[in-house]
Amino acid sequence: MHEMGIVQSIMEILEQQAVVHNVKRIVKINLEFGALTAVQPDAIRFAFEVLSPGTVAETAELDITIIPIKVRCFDCLAEHTLEVYEPFCPSCKSGALQIIEGRDEMRIASMEVDDEAG
Repeated sequence: MHEMGIVQSIMEILEQQAVVHNVKRIVKINLEFGALTAVQPDAIRFAFEVLSPGTVAETAELDITIIPIKVRCFDCLAEHTLEVYEPFCPSCKSGALQIIEGRDEMRIASMEVDDEAG
């Protein structure tokens, strides 16, 4: 389960940022993952439940967004959002595609904090 390692890294970042910004409690965390990362939201939530107790994010709400796969064709210049990655352009069937979203994104998009908690 690579999600446990991902959440460990997220927790380290959250703890570091809490110290830098004097945050006492994180209320909500918005995460974004590209569809091709194969991250499973339920596994992220489970890992968060395991790793967050005793941290500034212990009671935080977790919002996870999966960024869909978006491709651009080099031949016809069409852009398409795909449910499942196919290596051919839906418009012209060319194999000259560039993945422009949904590939390797893994980010803390935003977080809401309560710096008065304590």
